[in-house]
Amino acid sequence: MAVTVHAHEYKLSRALQHLDSYNGMMKRWVDFNTKSLPFKFDPEVIDQGTRYTVYWQPIEELPIVQLGLFIGDFLHNLRSALDHLAYELAVAYTHLPDRAAETSEFPIFWKGPMDARQEQAKIGCVHPNAAKLINAIQPHHKGSKYKEDPFWILNELERIDKHRTLHLGVHELTKNDIVGKNVGVTSLTAMSPPEGLKKGAKVAEFCVARIDPNQPMHLEYRPSTTITFGAGLPLSGKPVGSSLMQIFDDVKRIAIAPLERFL
Repeated sequence: MAVTVHAHEYKLSRALQHLDSYNGMMKRWVDFNTKSLPFKFDPEVIDQGTRYTVYWQPIEELPIVQLGLFIGDFLHNLRSALDHLAYELAVAYTHLPDRAAETSEFPIFWKGPMDARQEQAKIGCVHPNAAKLINAIQPHHKGSKYKEDPFWILNELERIDKHRTLHLGVHELTKNDIVGKNVGVTSLTAMSPPEGLKKGAKVAEFCVARIDPNQPMHLEYRPSTTITFGAGLPLSGKPVGSSLMQIFDDVKRIAIAPLERFL
């Protein structure tokens, strides 16, 4: 008995492996550099206490290119999973002519609906109810808000990675915390350079003084950082890891899980 291979499942699994690789590399880098305290403090004694200027000074730079490759591989496999599923739906429903096999793909239309010729070429051999579902989840149904649709976001991010450039995320400062004992913070200015955190970038300036002048002061600076999508891209300014996971969940929930019953 022949075993039916549903390639879209392997593509989904592969997409998650690449996202896990991205998150794993990020975690290893953050853990390594956090332990090394990647900051240079420039103190200056003033009337109100001490003013610290803080500079980003990691032991090693973020492997932004390698992370971009993981992002691209994730996008490619997730987008391919949809195309594989469209082909598998056609094979499951009807004898797939060679000509139809050459044009089969999962459509993503945002400017308007497919015309009859496009629909026949892409999903004309799938079950009519499967075709109806595919048509119902197209981004164009959201009108001018199609850019918020997970299928458009996936398609656009994958298109840019495939034809234009890697998604080189922006390393940004997201939070500044100052903790310790006997610490009075009189001012705090957080700075997130527009080009992201680069070695030597000024990230914060704060003034502190002892609450009790007769007791020692223990000071810890604890910021948080994240990688976000760059300006001008879908999901611009959004955290990369969690945003990609949300796209994966949406695609699986909205399209793949409902369509799998037609296989």
